[in-house]
Amino acid sequence: MANRMETTFQAMAEKGEKILVAYYPLCDPLIEDQVAWAGTYFENGATVLEMGIPYVDPVLDGATVRASMARALEEHDVSDAFKVIAELRTAYPDNILQVMTYYEIIDQMGIEEFAKACAQAGADGVLSPNTPAEVVPALDEALSKHGLINLRFSPYHLTPEAEEDLKQNARGYIFQQAVDGATGAQPTVSPQIGVNVKRLKSLGITTPVVAGFGISNGEQVAEAIGMGADGCIVGSAILTAIEKGNGAEFIKSLRDAM
Repeated sequence: MANRMETTFQAMAEKGEKILVAYYPLCDPLIEDQVAWAGTYFENGATVLEMGIPYVDPVLDGATVRASMARALEEHDVSDAFKVIAELRTAYPDNILQVMTYYEIIDQMGIEEFAKACAQAGADGVLSPNTPAEVVPALDEALSKHGLINLRFSPYHLTPEAEEDLKQNARGYIFQQAVDGATGAQPTVSPQIGVNVKRLKSLGITTPVVAGFGISNGEQVAEAIGMGADGCIVGSAILTAIEKGNGAEFIKSLRDAM
């Protein structure tokens, strides 16, 4: 069976539509009704719900996401996060649900058990950007066996090794790192996005390249897409907007910028 993520992206590409991956903090009490808020994301233009499993040491994330995970862990654990994913799949059977996790969580559960839990909950794909290179093939295999995609993270500074892996293994979408550092809102968009997108496409890669890390408003979304990106990933700025009470409007502004 074809993966929901790939079939959706193919249909969008044929219509010239861009991908909006929106970070969604599992078990964060900021999101009082997890199912209803997911609907708000989708209704306002999110293509992919990137569901962050809370972790105690989220080194790749900036202050906003770190605070979100800390709030979640005050009362919840990984098993609660998977329960929420299952609830979201029941409520939104046709939407794309993607897990974002740190490898330490996968390691604690065991690769096979993690893959099975993702599949049973109803996820379509997984992004684990700090998974050690030597473990990636095993995670590829386990997730694929359960019908899920192991998404690739493309570093800000591309290397020959990263390029070869992306050529051979990238499916779903490629998360192109847009900032040389951790996540968090940034004042400008780096032209390196355009350099990397052009390089990846020159290699014959047809998997959508979606820019994330630091993109924090509609103007920056438009800039990244103008550089050739097939979409954008926004996280911290969405959480900040939810905290301010204008989350729905903000997500819609990101979609409108595409």
